[in-house]
Amino acid sequence: MKSLAQLQIISFVSRGIAMILGLVQGIFVLRFLSVEEYGVVGVVASIGSVIGVTQHLGLASGSTREIAGAEHKSEVFKIFVTSVFIRYIVTVPLAAGLFLFSDHIATRFYNNPNIILPLKIYAGVLLFQGVQSILNSVISGTQRFKALFIYQSAIALVSVILYIPLVYLYKVDGYFLAFLLFNIIASVVLGIVAFYPLRSYIQFPTNSEISTIFKGIFSVSMSIFIVKIIYTFWQRSGPLFLEKTVGTFEVGLFNFALFYATKLMLFSDAITDVNLPVLSKDFKDDLSVFKKKFSDNFDKVFALIVFASSTAVFWLPEIVQIAVGSDKYNAALPLVFPLILAFMFYSFINILKSSVLVPANLSRPLFISYFLLFVGTAAFYMSTNALFGPLTSFAYSMAVGSLVSVLYILYVCYLKMDFTFINVFHVLLLVHMVVLSIMSTPFSLFAKIPLYLSFSAIYVGILYYAGFFTHTHIQFLQSKINFIKSKHGK
Repeated sequence: MKSLAQLQIISFVSRGIAMILGLVQGIFVLRFLSVEEYGVVGVVASIGSVIGVTQHLGLASGSTREIAGAEHKSEVFKIFVTSVFIRYIVTVPLAAGLFLFSDHIATRFYNNPNIILPLKIYAGVLLFQGVQSILNSVISGTQRFKALFIYQSAIALVSVILYIPLVYLYKVDGYFLAFLLFNIIASVVLGIVAFYPLRSYIQFPTNSEISTIFKGIFSVSMSIFIVKIIYTFWQRSGPLFLEKTVGTFEVGLFNFALFYATKLMLFSDAITDVNLPVLSKDFKDDLSVFKKKFSDNFDKVFALIVFASSTAVFWLPEIVQIAVGSDKYNAALPLVFPLILAFMFYSFINILKSSVLVPANLSRPLFISYFLLFVGTAAFYMSTNALFGPLTSFAYSMAVGSLVSVLYILYVCYLKMDFTFINVFHVLLLVHMVVLSIMSTPFSLFAKIPLYLSFSAIYVGILYYAGFFTHTHIQFLQSKINFIKSKHGK
C-alpha cells in the first residue's frame, strides 16, 4: 500500500491533468462567448447548483466513511444501494420542479427568458449527477485510487471533446447541452469503474440492513449536508446576488474571476480524495499516529497551496492575456486577488473538514465553521458595499468569511483535541504570498521574471529553515528521479 504522501502526489498529477484540460476547455468557452453570455452561464450554473445541492444530503462523505470501515466487500454494494435510494427520493422531485418552474424562475425572478432552456437542460443534469458522488465514494472508500485517478483524467478529456464544438455551434445552450451529455457519460463510466471489480460481491441489503446502514451514514452525513448547502450558497451567491443588483455584464466579470480562483481547489480536492478514507481509518486505530501523520502532511500541503496562490496572482495579467486573447475581462483582474485569498483559505477548510473534523465526528463545530463562513461574508459585504461597490466588496467579503471560518476550526482543533499544527512559519508564508501578489502589476515582464525567481528562492529557504522541506525530502526526490531515468534507459 502506498503512503499517504505518495497517494496525494498521484492525486495531484491526476487532478492536474484534469485541470489543464479544464483550462483548455475554459479558454475556448471564454473566447467563444461574450461577457454577457458568460454571465448567463454563471447565473444558470448558480441556480442549478443551489437547487441541486439539496439532493446532496451528505451521503457522499457518509458513504465514503462507511465503505472505508466496511469489513467485507459484500457490504459495499449494500451501502451504495441504501445511499442511492435515499438520494433519489430527493433528486427526482427537485429535477421535476426545476424543469416545470424554469419559465417562472427565468421570467418572474430574473426577467431573463434566455435562461429558460438552459434551466430545463440542467434539470436533466440533476438526475445523472445524483449517483456520481456516491459512485465516487465506492471507489475512494475501497481505496482503489489508481482507478479513480485514471477516470478523473480521462473524463476531463471527454469534457473537452463535448464542450468545444457544442459551445462554438450553440453558444450558451450548447454549453449546457454539453454539460448534460458529459454527466450521462460520466455516470455510466463511473458505474462500470466502481462495480466491475466488485461484481462477485454484489448483494442487495435487507430491510434491517438498510436501517443499520442508514443510521451509520447519517451519523455524520447530515452535518456534511448542511455545510454543503452553506458552501454552495457561499460559492454561488456572487452571480445569484449580483444579477439582481448590477447586470449580466458585471456578473460575467465576477464569474470570470471566480472561474480563475476556483482552479485553486485542485489541491484541496486532490488531498480530500485520499485523506478522508485513509485518515478516517488512522483516527480509529491510533490518535497519536493520526496527529503526526496529518501535521507532517499539512505542512507540505499548506506550503504548496500558498505558493500556487501567489503564483496565480503574480502572473495573472500575462495568463489572462494569453488565454483570452483580448482585454474584455481586464476589468475583472482586481477581483482575482481577494477571490484567490477566499479559495486559498477555503482549501484549508476543505482539508481540515475531511482530514480532522469528519474523522473525529465533530459535527457541531463543522456546522458552526460553515455558518461563520457564510455569516462572515454577508456581514463584511453589508458593511463595505457602499464604500467599495458590489463587485469589489463581494470579492473581499468572501475572503474575510473564509478566513474567519478557518481560524475557528484551528481553535476547535486546539480546544477539543489538544491539536496545534499552525506556527509562525505558516504565517510567514502567508505574508510572503500577499507581498508577492501585490507586486504582480507594477513591473514589466522582464522585471517580473527575476523578481519571481528571487521570491521563490526565499520561499524555499523558509520551507527548509522551518523543516517543511528537508534534506531527506531532497534525497527522496532524487531517488525517484533516478528510478525514472533508469526505467527510461532500459
